[in-house]
Amino acid sequence: MVGGSCLCGNVKFNLDVDSEAADMQTKACHCRPCRKITGAVASLNLTVPAKAFTLTSGKLKTVKTKHVDEGFEFSLSFCPECGSPIYAIPHGPGPQGVLVIQVGTLDDASVLEKVPAVEMNVKHRLQWVKEVEGAEQREKYG
Repeated sequence: MVGGSCLCGNVKFNLDVDSEAADMQTKACHCRPCRKITGAVASLNLTVPAKAFTLTSGKLKTVKTKHVDEGFEFSLSFCPECGSPIYAIPHGPGPQGVLVIQVGTLDDASVLEKVPAVEMNVKHRLQWVKEVEGAEQREKYG
């Protein structure tokens, strides 16, 4: 079980996943929507089955939008109080019934210390950002 929360603590959740498995499945995404969602040069994400997520406190606000790089729709769920993005739900290519969790919301920061297993959408990586050594490089999602 892995716990997480937003910046203000209003939203709290649990993920029914093994923490070691979470370490192995983190992905850095370089697409423009991930940059806008996080305000950073890339987003560190963890894809989990939707059934693994349990909201334990607070409520989420969800908006549906379009992925400007790939053209499919996705939903973004975040804390309505502080705006922390919690997860996205892709409605396009790739696996369905999954949540893309923002790893920075996990309460155990040790997951952030691990090198991401995959870098996605590397075609959108900013030129000055270096490739993560040891991470699989993917042009697109998947």
